[in-house]
Amino acid sequence: MAPDQERKRLQLLAHSAALRTALRRALNHSNYALTPDAVGPSDVKRAFDEARPDCLVLDTELPGLRGLGLLQQIARADPRLPIVVVAPEAEMAQMRTEAVEKGAIGVISKPASDEPFALRPVATAVIDMLDAQFGFKTRQRHSHGAPSIVSAPKPTVTSIAGPRFDAPGTGRADTALRTAAAPPRVAGATAAPTRQPRVHRPPPQVLVVASSTGGPQALITLFSGVNPAVVTVPVLIVQHMPAAFTPILAEHITRATAWTALEAKSDEPLVPGEIRIAPGGHHMVVCNAGGAKRLKLTDTEPVNFCRPSADVLFVSAAEVFGRGVLGVILTGMGNDGCQGAKVINAAGGAIYAQDKETSVVWGMPGAAVGAGVADRVFPLPEIAPAVQAAMKGVY
Repeated sequence: MAPDQERKRLQLLAHSAALRTALRRALNHSNYALTPDAVGPSDVKRAFDEARPDCLVLDTELPGLRGLGLLQQIARADPRLPIVVVAPEAEMAQMRTEAVEKGAIGVISKPASDEPFALRPVATAVIDMLDAQFGFKTRQRHSHGAPSIVSAPKPTVTSIAGPRFDAPGTGRADTALRTAAAPPRVAGATAAPTRQPRVHRPPPQVLVVASSTGGPQALITLFSGVNPAVVTVPVLIVQHMPAAFTPILAEHITRATAWTALEAKSDEPLVPGEIRIAPGGHHMVVCNAGGAKRLKLTDTEPVNFCRPSADVLFVSAAEVFGRGVLGVILTGMGNDGCQGAKVINAAGGAIYAQDKETSVVWGMPGAAVGAGVADRVFPLPEIAPAVQAAMKGVY
């Protein structure tokens, strides 16, 4: 990996939150740093004005736009900019030639999936293609189904006008400034049913859950379907509610499920196979103390207007457990948990989010999905089996 000051700035133009998540994770130990998110032409212009990216990844599935029309505009504005196009497997035959003619250095196919785990080979292929373009040494890959990467030589341009963005589909591409690359394919990246286990990795060491509006019933539904004999890790919950009601919530979960749920106490150790709920009015934090992992309760300022805050719990869990965190964000108003989910994501942990259709309010899970940090999105009844599968190392 190049030193931070030498890392190339990569702009990702994609509507798919799953693709953004997969690429963010692949970029953690790469020669590239992601510039601010962009999902439309006006955002691309802003990204150029503010971040001046060194390379760009363009997903052709953009709402209201034909991705290759936008590719043509960008390539005209900056012919030196290496652009990798990501296109659906079903459209590769028609996309590959046109994309290269309009200025892409190559095209990578992607499966019909909305899940970051299924898109990891695509993210790896993107980085390998850009590494070849910039002359970075490509890392050795040991996974099966890795795509072949063929890069075009970097074009030589003596002068260039500043970027200009017109209406989609206008202008001619200066194809003389680009050399056609053999379009790579992601081996095995065919359409697959969503929400099927695809990745095997170490099981989580802790389960952290965030909920707010509609959360109490969602929590009972979730833990009614999760067997504590299977989920033998500590379970920590932040539910937004006043202090008088969190012990009542713990009692309800204990009565309605096979779990033992208690309101958390400061300085108590984490107990595998039991639930601890953050008391209303206090943040709950995981820490290492005296050689053991323990809970701390704090009265520091509210975060996201909340105390307890899911962000506070999530960040502390990521600091202590790293990639051993599985986070679940259930129904709730606002965006609490989103920033913490980003930290869990960066640490290598996983985030599951409740879908819009089964949420009372799709604020908190929707924020995580919109930020591209939710690894999987499930209807509420499907979260429990997914959590149990994760405990067996299947995500």
